[in-house]
This record gives sequence, C-alpha cells and structure tokens, in this order.
Amino acid sequence: MEYLYYKLWQQFTKIKTNDMPATNAMIFMTLLQFLNLSLLYILFSYYSIIESEVMTKNEIYITSGAMYSILTLLNYLILYQRRDKIYKKYQLENKKQKFLGNILLALYIIGTFVLIFYFGPKYTASNW
Repeated sequence: MEYLYYKLWQQFTKIKTNDMPATNAMIFMTLLQFLNLSLLYILFSYYSIIESEVMTKNEIYITSGAMYSILTLLNYLILYQRRDKIYKKYQLENKKQKFLGNILLALYIIGTFVLIFYFGPKYTASNW
C-alpha cells in the first residue's frame, strides 16, 4: 500500500491547483480500500451458503461510516504520518520502475471500480 500511496501522491502533485497532494492521496487511497472491503462483503454475501440479515439503510450508513473512519485513521497513522519516509524510500525510481508503478496504480484503480460496478448491482435484497 505504501507504494501505491506514493504513486498516487505523485500523480496528485501534477495537478497545479492541488495544494494538499499527500492528504488527497490518503483520502483517495482510503476510498479505494473501502470499495475493496465492500466488494469482499458483497462477494461473501452473494456467494455464501450462510444466510445473513439484510441491513436497514441506517445500519448501512452507520457501518459504512464507521468502516471508512477506521480506514482513514489507519491510513493517517500508517501512510500520511510516514509520508516523508515513504517519499525517501521511493523517490529514486528509474524510468522503468516509474512506468511499471503507474501501470500498477492504474490497474488497481480501474480494477477496483470495474469489479465494484460489476458485482455491486448483483447484491440486492431481491437476491435473498
């Protein structure tokens, strides 16, 4: 995750109007992780033999808010506070490593959204 955070951070620095690229990278990384965890929950619920209760809207909002808050706190402690060390660790990449890193980042972002948009609609109360 450190490397993907670094690559995302470097992409955000290229936006001239972005005055907080490290913070924005942490927030976007949290969103991607939240979507990945949601996808795992969807896949488990959809393909599981074990029946589980369908949550109400309020329960979904509370659970989602709590999960996103926990991820944000973890990313703040693990990535954002250590951003200088992470920067020093990866700043000396050569061109090949930068290119492969950008491909990896793009695949991670695209893959996350494609999978959540593919499997997300399959998870509805009517499937229960």
